[in-house]
Amino acid sequence: MNRGLNTVVVSLGSNYGDRRGNVSKAVDWFKLSFSDCEASDIYETPEIHGIGSPYMNAVCACKVACDRTELEAALKQYEKDNGRDASARARGDVPVDIDIVIWNGEVVRPKDFACNFFRIGLRTLQCGDKDRFLLPSISHWESPLR
Repeated sequence: MNRGLNTVVVSLGSNYGDRRGNVSKAVDWFKLSFSDCEASDIYETPEIHGIGSPYMNAVCACKVACDRTELEAALKQYEKDNGRDASARARGDVPVDIDIVIWNGEVVRPKDFACNFFRIGLRTLQCGDKDRFLLPSISHWESPLR
């Protein structure tokens, strides 16, 4: 287990129920659970396939004392505790979705990194101290915005 501080940038989204409230609650959880945490504003984006409900999204950057596997387990447990289950998935309802997109400066979900739902929030965070969270530049990626 790695007990040094790792930097993480996550994408948060919700297309079901109180979408803004669901994302806001998840951002608050991040700020309470992890150190040196910064979040974008919450914003709306269309569903990326164009067939579902629009999403409310945010991007959150934090420093965490756990390793990636531990964090992923905590995120999936948070999703489950907040209504993300098999029946919600079958209906296409996403009460809350949290995915690690950048881990210690490395893009680990390139498809999400390339999407507008992530880039909008990342741009907000890049306006601050980009080196604080090891944020890669969007301009280095050639994938079109979606």
